[in-house]
Amino acid sequence: MIAGELSKYNPGGSGIMPMYGMKVGRVVNPYMSVETGIYSLPLNLVYLYQTNRAIGTNPLQFMSFPLRVNWRARVFYDKLEAHLGGGLQYVWANGEISQKTFNGVITTRGHTWTDSLVYSGSVGVLRQHSINAELAASFNWAMSRRWTLSVYARQVMGLTSIANVKVSIKNNQEPIENAEFVTRGAGFTAGIGIRYNISPKWRIK
Repeated sequence: MIAGELSKYNPGGSGIMPMYGMKVGRVVNPYMSVETGIYSLPLNLVYLYQTNRAIGTNPLQFMSFPLRVNWRARVFYDKLEAHLGGGLQYVWANGEISQKTFNGVITTRGHTWTDSLVYSGSVGVLRQHSINAELAASFNWAMSRRWTLSVYARQVMGLTSIANVKVSIKNNQEPIENAEFVTRGAGFTAGIGIRYNISPKWRIK
C-alpha cells in the first residue's frame, strides 16, 4: 500500500506567472560571460495524489539570487545570440512555515463493488531558503542598443529539502497507514521577456 499508493504523492505546479528582476553581468571573452542578479517570482506548491488529484496547496513568493556562467554563440551578426549556461542559485521564500491540513475521500465504483480511500494529512514548508543547481538556455535578440528580447528556459534541481507531506490513508477495511515525505525544490521554467540594458561608465578590470 505505501509503496504502491503513498509514494505517488508529489508536489508540482504550472501556470503563467509574471517575473521581475535585475541582473549584472560581465563578458569575459567573445564566448563566455558571467552574471548574477535578483528575481522575484510567485510560486504555488500543489500536492497531488496519483499525479492528478490536488490534495493541498502552499502559496509562496520567492526571491532568487543566481550565479551563472554562460557560453555565448553569435547566431545572426550582432543581433541574435544564443546562450547556454549553468550555475547555482540561492532561493529565499516569503511564505507561511506552518503546516496546512487536508482531507478527503476517493470513491471508485465498479459493477458489483465500491472501493473507498480516506486520506488526511498536512503539507508544509521546512525552511524558507535553499540552494539549487541551474541549467539554462536562451536566445537574445538585440532590438536596439538599450532593449533586448529574450526567450529562455531553465531547469532547476534542488540541493536541499524544502517541503514535507505527512499523510494517513485508510483503504476500505484495511488498517490505517501513515507516511511522511520530504521533497527538494525542482522545476522547469520557460518564458519570454524584455530587458533594458544599462552600460556602466566604469569598468571592472
